[in-house]
Amino acid sequence: MWGWLGNYTGFTGYYNPFTGEAQVNTTVPKFLHPFITCHEVAHQLGYAKENEANFVGFLAASLSQDTLLLYSAYLDMFTYSNRNLFWADTASAKAYAKMLEPAVKEDIMEWRTFNAKHKSFLEPAVRWGYTKYLQQNNQPEGMLSYDAVTSFLVGYYKKYGRL
Repeated sequence: MWGWLGNYTGFTGYYNPFTGEAQVNTTVPKFLHPFITCHEVAHQLGYAKENEANFVGFLAASLSQDTLLLYSAYLDMFTYSNRNLFWADTASAKAYAKMLEPAVKEDIMEWRTFNAKHKSFLEPAVRWGYTKYLQQNNQPEGMLSYDAVTSFLVGYYKKYGRL
């Protein structure tokens, strides 16, 4: 039931602060599951802000030997980073997207098709409400706070020379 609802409201995962449970919407494309899980576990560990949960989830995943976990994490980070780049330099963002392997492009298309199939009048209202909730909880960017993981990635790369 929650997966179905999440599909139409735009949520792939949820951390319940009252029970400490992490929920993962398993009806989304399978290649998304590993990173969604890392993100929600980061919330369980106490990283409340969305950008922090993304970064901690990425750091944990990046140390894995599991190729699906690595792929899921790096695909998510590419998506956030390339979306941010798109706003600053559209041509570069498009050029980087074109450089992706065909199989990666297919997965991104599957993800977009899934989202388009589940587009609903509910999603904008839920996104607005969740943005307000995040803003009231020290995340002034609202839903864009997820994308703010990019600044952590840049800082980490500058410090350690790798991602």
